[in-house]
Amino acid sequence: MKDLIEKLRKGVEIEDGKILKAEVKGGRFAQELNLDLFLEGRLLLHAKLFLGREHYRDWIELFGLSRDIYGTELEGRILDLFSPHTGRLFIEYFEDLKTAEELKKGIPPALSRLGFELAKRGFTYVRDWYIPEGLMEGGHKLQGEKTESQDVQEKRFKRLEEDLEEFLKKSEDEELKKKALERFKILESVWRKG
Repeated sequence: MKDLIEKLRKGVEIEDGKILKAEVKGGRFAQELNLDLFLEGRLLLHAKLFLGREHYRDWIELFGLSRDIYGTELEGRILDLFSPHTGRLFIEYFEDLKTAEELKKGIPPALSRLGFELAKRGFTYVRDWYIPEGLMEGGHKLQGEKTESQDVQEKRFKRLEEDLEEFLKKSEDEELKKKALERFKILESVWRKG
């Protein structure tokens, strides 16, 4: 993850020659860093990086994204930039109205608009959550988890298939059911490659 931090400090070309650059600040403890990410001087989002410690795994959290980033090519580039550097990624979806709407209708998190973006990038477990922590928890977010184990990945895929079947039985939104099936078929081809 340290190479990602250095890359962002220097600046990364992200779209049309524009540079994504981070201001890096210390966190609450030595293994935590806070990043403010700017594109051509415009604040895009905040990131919190935990570098890991002893038996605690590293993670990255992206939050404070402006509404106009969700569902764009820029969102994809940002996810592509961060995804390879962690096995655990949290991303706030408070301003992502499409994802919030789909989750409210009961779609499995990995098949929601934003969850699908995580799942395509190798996060085979996607969870929707919000845990109150005395005003330190942030907003509603999706948590993506990767695994190196083919057995675990297969179990996760089977669970997603069961969750999809349950959603298809309960949902009355035909358009969302169609999207869920399409996304599932794409994930099936991606996840079962390995």
